[in-house]
Amino acid sequence: MKTLLLFCAFCISIGCGLNTIPYSVETTSQEPNEAAQSHYKWGLTYAKNGDHVQAISEFKLAIQNEPGWALPYYNLGAVYGNMGELYEAILAWERTTQLDPNFAKAYYNLAIGYSSRAEDKYGKDIEKAIFSLHEAIRLDKTTVASAKIEPAFDRLRNLPEFRKLVLTTKEK
Repeated sequence: MKTLLLFCAFCISIGCGLNTIPYSVETTSQEPNEAAQSHYKWGLTYAKNGDHVQAISEFKLAIQNEPGWALPYYNLGAVYGNMGELYEAILAWERTTQLDPNFAKAYYNLAIGYSSRAEDKYGKDIEKAIFSLHEAIRLDKTTVASAKIEPAFDRLRNLPEFRKLVLTTKEK
């Protein structure tokens, strides 16, 4: 099980890793305050250097300074995912999608997290994984290509919901 979690964390880091991305996917968002931006940038630096504990601390300080900013939550989730802390990662990505409902990468990471955490292929986590993947694809059709090869979705591949979603969606 530990190997699976580490593998999934690795996949998360490759597919949706820590990148400097805009304040929000939505263009109407205001810029965060300077303190929040500084902590966020330090969090990215620490995360890229593999200092997960310090990265978490900095992202949490960014959130404390700007609680409505989705990006620190998203990257906090990525760090937790890289550490194999799926519960914490999922909480962070859920908050990301609450703050920015058009954040396709957050939905995609949620789908990976739920699928990785699922005990069997018929539980609530599977339903949440399918829903999150649906939202990611709805927001960004290019996500379909990644979903087709994502190892975390191996347990979903034979489900009719997954096949319908992935195989019938045309990429842009």
